[in-house]
Amino acid sequence: MLFVFLIHTTVILTVIAQHNLTPYGTASQSSHIHGGNPSNAIKPPISNQFTLSICSHTYVSRTNGPAWWRFKFSYTYAYITDITIYYREGFARRMDGFKLCLTNTSATPPVSDFCYTDPNTGLPNITQTISFNHFAKYVIYYDDKGSYEVIAERNDGPVVELCYVAINDNLASDSLVSQSPSGSEAVSLAIDGNKTSCSRTKGSTVTFHVDLQEKGIVTGIFMIFGEHTSTVDDHTIYASNSSSTWKSGSILYKGKSLPTKVNFFEVLRYLTYELATQQPSVELELCEIGVIGCPPTHYGSICTKLCPKKCQGPCDLESGNCIFGCINGWTGDKCEQACNGDRYGKGCLEECSTNCFQPQCHHVTGECLGGCKDGWQGFNCTQKCSNGQFGTNCSEFCTGCISDMCDRVDGLCNNIHACKPGYVYGDYCNKETASTGNISDVLNIRQLSSKMMYSNNTIPNKEQEYTILTV
Repeated sequence: MLFVFLIHTTVILTVIAQHNLTPYGTASQSSHIHGGNPSNAIKPPISNQFTLSICSHTYVSRTNGPAWWRFKFSYTYAYITDITIYYREGFARRMDGFKLCLTNTSATPPVSDFCYTDPNTGLPNITQTISFNHFAKYVIYYDDKGSYEVIAERNDGPVVELCYVAINDNLASDSLVSQSPSGSEAVSLAIDGNKTSCSRTKGSTVTFHVDLQEKGIVTGIFMIFGEHTSTVDDHTIYASNSSSTWKSGSILYKGKSLPTKVNFFEVLRYLTYELATQQPSVELELCEIGVIGCPPTHYGSICTKLCPKKCQGPCDLESGNCIFGCINGWTGDKCEQACNGDRYGKGCLEECSTNCFQPQCHHVTGECLGGCKDGWQGFNCTQKCSNGQFGTNCSEFCTGCISDMCDRVDGLCNNIHACKPGYVYGDYCNKETASTGNISDVLNIRQLSSKMMYSNNTIPNKEQEYTILTV
């Protein structure tokens, strides 16, 4: 006996290791004869060998009415990577001109943008694997061409004779699972796509962990339990973004019995199912587990739309809006607008440096694109010029100033009373003398000029001092 915990919402995420999805749906066809039932095509053996008990078979008509075989998923939508078909051996002529389509309606002929059509370049291979990488509710094999039977010398209408169909989904390969205690049956059996093989563990408290390996929006899970699972103890399902603190995460379900339906909306990376008891021990036998939602990069009713590239994390499943904000430098509901004006960074909340030569800086990093105002340097112009440098991007040097010390903006020497030897005195000490001298000569000349001026009861200005010093 199996206990089924199932939620139908959007689409199975990476945790489900169902390489063949046909156990999770039903098959039908346009007609059948003598036991060639549509369900035969989704049951072993995997072969092209034909009998009416192991292959599907529609009625052989002398008219041109279409024939079809259809598979419907039980959990609404599925992501399909590829489909492998095994047609009846020796009857490729009846397969000639077929279509294989992924659709969201049961209508025939199928209406879909995701159809493979036999190219009619000769008889097709009776075993084919066809890639799709898309979501759908239905898979439809369709034939409206018919064939010519040479031996019987007649034209037959379309016929479907499928001996095996595998609808493949390999998204599960990226998930990690573990259980505690390790148990008597391997944890991997819970994600092998076979609901008759089950992981099994026993203890006073047992847990089963699923790591999706990245955060995503999840709207539900399903689990298939084996008959040995304790059903009347404490069942709890946690959602978290940390493997070590999952008990402090959100509680998605808590009850005394196995749930039959649970709906929730969470952004999570880890799911943990815990089974606890007041008895000496409790047993968990888990045959299959799946997570329902969209991958973190997609949204929409069937997760076919890509989230905006500038979203910070997953986007809203319905609108595609970036509900967790934007990456640095972008803003708007879908993060389609770069920061403008004098702002940058996370949420465009950072202000560009006032030392930028132009008001606007790079919207992501804050770099001053037009360089810095005089006296500043660095990618965002927040560093003062080093000693001995000044001007635009600190590219000028005040080598004539005493100790190389000057104003970092305009280069005015800090010591306004003298220059280094070899430089003519002035505010900037930026003119070299015709012949080099020493500092004492410069100071003596300055003292002499001062005495001459003050003896006449006059205060020298800089132009007069400069004239005296250059005589």
